[in-house]
Amino acid sequence: MPLLSDPPPWNAEAPAEPPRAVGQSVLGNAINLYGAREGNLLLMGGIHGDESESIFLAHLLLASGCKVPLLPCANPDGALLRQRWNRNNVDLNRNLPSKDWKPEPLNPRYPPGPAPASEPETRAFLAALEQVTPSTVISLHSFKKSFVEIERPPQALPTRINDAVQEFVDAADIERKLSIGYPTPGALGSYGLENGLLILTYELRRGSSHGELQELVAPLTKLLDELDAQRFDPQDIPAE
Repeated sequence: MPLLSDPPPWNAEAPAEPPRAVGQSVLGNAINLYGAREGNLLLMGGIHGDESESIFLAHLLLASGCKVPLLPCANPDGALLRQRWNRNNVDLNRNLPSKDWKPEPLNPRYPPGPAPASEPETRAFLAALEQVTPSTVISLHSFKKSFVEIERPPQALPTRINDAVQEFVDAADIERKLSIGYPTPGALGSYGLENGLLILTYELRRGSSHGELQELVAPLTKLLDELDAQRFDPQDIPAE
């Protein structure tokens, strides 16, 4: 895997149940959903192929017995090619069928594709959503600085969910943000806001070591269990 000196734990004990393929990449690589079941939470890594920390952490979670539905690598071609985009050079996190999708990239780094959900990897993710029917999605990424982005203010979250998120960011000693700071049409955050989903974008520190990622497994597993135990409803906000 790029960017990491330690190889992922491919030799870890296999999950008890085999994964379910929810689609294929442009090059025909399977996009696998582990722990497939209906639930409140879906966890995803590797929508950007060069953010291998997210894929690595997803496999560490699998090796630890992760109980929530998990797509470890939503962009296998990008991971193999060591690039952000898929094989069609589309940024999959600008290709979702949200109302703000635009055909022109705001930046050459973020090509949205010829149409919303034009890419097979995007459609595979949407198929996973349909199978799991989650109310919350956590998307693992990596960036120069680690943080969690939720495009809903704390007061717009149920108390139990908000407290669980805050406990995690405190344990991981990272910032909690409302926005990454620039427009992201066609991104998962926009799609989630339009469809009543709670989206947590977790940016891992780019270049994190195997050991650093392993230290995140326990507090992140606790957060996953909390979010899997409660269904998010955008109408279920605390009374002032």
